[in-house]
Amino acid sequence: MKNATERLKKLDDTKLKDVVKNYRQYGYNEEIRDTAIEILKERGHDMESLKLSGNLENKSYNQAEQYFKSFDIQSKLAFMFYALILIVRILMPTIIDNTASVQLIIVAVFWISLIGFFVTLIKSFLSQAKYYKQIDKQDNQLNPALFFTLGMALYIVMYFVFRKQMKEDINLIR
Repeated sequence: MKNATERLKKLDDTKLKDVVKNYRQYGYNEEIRDTAIEILKERGHDMESLKLSGNLENKSYNQAEQYFKSFDIQSKLAFMFYALILIVRILMPTIIDNTASVQLIIVAVFWISLIGFFVTLIKSFLSQAKYYKQIDKQDNQLNPALFFTLGMALYIVMYFVFRKQMKEDINLIR
């Protein structure tokens, strides 16, 4: 840490402010950020001036990170609902106990899962769209209607592609 502190002290104020604001994009931890803030304080900058000038935090990054987390959670929920739909569809014809109450429960679980799947899938698409709007990369969005027509199997594969691309794009926010 002492070596990092010495390197930070060699930076001018503008670069130190950039480190404070974008430390996550550079792969720095909170300790490096706090050290940069302390150096700026020693040079006559207070927290209030950093905050007012927009150099204390990267609001665009924070918002994009929230949209990314929402996308990730909603997509995982959509996968779980989809898996539940498949399990129920496989179990429906193979249930040994054909009583009306068991069938009613299976049908109810199926419909709840189907509704939950579509709701979480749509919410994940909305979060993804907001994410790309936040980082000003509208051209990277793929049409959600494509996944509705081609099926969930394609979305399962594309989820990992989306996730990787979104993780790379978030580090470009300044």
